[in-house]
Amino acid sequence: MRVAKEIELGAQTERQLRVLSQRKRIEVRLQQRSCIVLLAAKGMQNKEIAENVGLDRRRVTLRRKRFLAGGIDALRKEAPRLGRSARVMVEMESRIVQATLHDKPVNATHWSTRTLAEHLGI
Repeated sequence: MRVAKEIELGAQTERQLRVLSQRKRIEVRLQQRSCIVLLAAKGMQNKEIAENVGLDRRRVTLRRKRFLAGGIDALRKEAPRLGRSARVMVEMESRIVQATLHDKPVNATHWSTRTLAEHLGI
């Protein structure tokens, strides 16, 4: 059976986490993350914490590791995610802006996304 690494909190860190976990006007994610760390500091295992907080065990494990690596600041930040790569390159962006500002479509007063894309060959 795997046992999660223990988390030991200083008095100031624990106080900050308690404030974050009890605030009314704060992101729910940050509230959950601070609760996770507080429960982990009490000695609870990830499975118990997950049931208590209402998250998946893997998410609890991830948050615990991130706190150990970066402290409270790591709880506040979202990790970079993979996303769709940019479909329009910088050169094409400048062509789009140039055409939008300085060219006028035939038989129209302004560009639509489709007519501009057709005009530029995108």
